[in-house]
Amino acid sequence: MSSIKCPNCARDFVRRVLGAGLAETFLRLVQVYPFKCQLCGHRFRSFQVGVRYITVQEDRREYDRMERKFPVTFGGEFISGEGVVLDVTMGGCTFTTRSNLVIGTTVRMDLRISAAVPPVIVDAAVVRNVRSEIAGVEFVSWQESERERLQLFVTGMLIGRGPELSR
Repeated sequence: MSSIKCPNCARDFVRRVLGAGLAETFLRLVQVYPFKCQLCGHRFRSFQVGVRYITVQEDRREYDRMERKFPVTFGGEFISGEGVVLDVTMGGCTFTTRSNLVIGTTVRMDLRISAAVPPVIVDAAVVRNVRSEIAGVEFVSWQESERERLQLFVTGMLIGRGPELSR
């Protein structure tokens, strides 16, 4: 099978994602599947000749998790804290913290991806999951320049893994 490239950024770091709606359910019958670029976030469909994907529970994720540990600080209206990022994607991250975060809380985050550069600032991240000192957040708002900085960091990790992501 040829490598699938994102029509928006022309990179081949794409991942098959779950179909959304009735139309994509029917398109799957004719081997047209939805994909999402791991770098620019563009969602698109692609015809895959002779390919049949089987949906499994882990397919719900739209981004592959990139394991990488680095410090993070965060703060919101009623909470602040610090921790260590365990994995990161363009859509969010998972990190350890001793702070008592609550699902639905919105925080500002400073991702200290390297000691050599200023932290990547996420203006708003929503806590989506909390379990025994581990929190998962979704990035919902940030400056485009900050998004581009994280994109460069993730690109470096993806290039290190190679273009074949789990589809």
